[in-house]
Amino acid sequence: MLNKSIQTALVLLFFSTLAQASVPYAKWTKRPKLAVVIVIDQCRSDFLTRYESKMSRSKTGGLKMLMEKGAYFPFARYDILQSMTCPGHATVLTGAYPYQMGIPLNDWYDVNAKKEVYCASDIDAPIVGRDAKPEEGLSPRKLGTTTVGDELKTAGLGTKVVGIALKDRSAIMMAGHRADLALWVEDGQWVTSKYYRPDGALPEWVLPLNTNLKKDRPDENAMATPFGVRATTLAAIEALRKMKLGRNSRTDILAISYSSHDMLGHAVGLQSPKMEEMTLAENESIGELIRAIDKEVRLQNVVFAFTGDHGVAPPVDVFKPLGLPAGYLENKVILEELNQHLETKWGKSEKGKWILKARSWNYYLNPEVIADRKRDRTEVENEVKARILSGPTVGGSRDGVKYVFTRTEWENRKLPPGQFERQIMKTYIVGKSGDVVIIPKPNWVDKGPFATHMTGYNYDASVPLVFMGPGIKPGVYGEKAEVVDLAPTLSFILGTVAPSGSEGRVLHEILQ
Repeated sequence: MLNKSIQTALVLLFFSTLAQASVPYAKWTKRPKLAVVIVIDQCRSDFLTRYESKMSRSKTGGLKMLMEKGAYFPFARYDILQSMTCPGHATVLTGAYPYQMGIPLNDWYDVNAKKEVYCASDIDAPIVGRDAKPEEGLSPRKLGTTTVGDELKTAGLGTKVVGIALKDRSAIMMAGHRADLALWVEDGQWVTSKYYRPDGALPEWVLPLNTNLKKDRPDENAMATPFGVRATTLAAIEALRKMKLGRNSRTDILAISYSSHDMLGHAVGLQSPKMEEMTLAENESIGELIRAIDKEVRLQNVVFAFTGDHGVAPPVDVFKPLGLPAGYLENKVILEELNQHLETKWGKSEKGKWILKARSWNYYLNPEVIADRKRDRTEVENEVKARILSGPTVGGSRDGVKYVFTRTEWENRKLPPGQFERQIMKTYIVGKSGDVVIIPKPNWVDKGPFATHMTGYNYDASVPLVFMGPGIKPGVYGEKAEVVDLAPTLSFILGTVAPSGSEGRVLHEILQ
């Protein structure tokens, strides 16, 4: 028998849990007029924790305000196999994993068309705002599920939805299918596509932004500096004002992604002092954005959601000298060696190479060569896998292989154990993912003159997640949270059904 003190504690815990799981009806039905979703590209969780003390010195910093006054999950996660910009941004407002929303990678290889496919490409949606080539065009049509904004619009609530980022894929994936506008930068100018502007003209309020960009931009690399951060904020504020977001009884959505962080991070790595400078600039610029929103809409009418789209791997040249396991796993070198091996074993073909392409450790087999040489796809997959695992070490490459799995193994559910099986099942898509896929060991990256992020390990998958606004209980939360939880939680706050592919949970513990 339990003693009375333990029984009392359990009863109190039970009723405390019930209280946490509910929200007063009157509070829940008072909807915000504006939902602001902010993403920092390549915002690994510790970018906020490392620079928190320096952000605290500012009285106007937006990141610091979100951390202090919001419900802050410092170490939320993407539970997917490969963390990248397009899958990350596609997750934020769909609440869906790649196998549902259709975006497993930034780009993939179409073996039938024999061409690379970009996650947002669409030749039927030409670029608006600059001279575009006929084969160029961008839209969200490859996004296979709805977003929070799509659901609000479909409900007939008169919602306006706007997505803004320097990167096209970031703006487009957050804006979703039914957005009023997605805006991004090409050749130093804000542009969109005919998907959003069928008349082929930029909104009038964008033209002065472009004039100022051309006049003020210091050099070609300016977007990878705090200049790009400020340009993004100014565009968001102008959209807020000119499109009168948050001015009616409906809930509008403004989604902003700060791409400059990622642009710089790839060039200098996460430990560079320039990344500290960038993060502090974002703190100030997001503060400016919040003040503008307060002036136009009042913060009591606004809910904020903030996260990152992925993290980043630690630099190999820093880790290795410290005696930590790290190295390079070179796609190009492995591809060349595999094709040579297959030609030696089964002969060359007039149909081309055995493996057409390697993208982010996804290897795409050539079906025409397989048929020409009278082999079976599964047989070739197994040979490629065996060669990767046991073939000659090239520059240390093979030392970095943790697992290899094939399309056939995915079909038969014979996959690597634990988190790898879980992440593969959430990520892999036939026709977009490779026929053979390498999972590297931790801290092994593709060789190149930049930092990178391509795995499901913590350093690539761990990001902050914050909600702030009326009805949100401030505090630092240690509960498990994933980025797929953002969309259903925001949907709950806004009183609409979660997006069609959403699998996250409502973070009820933050609601009051």
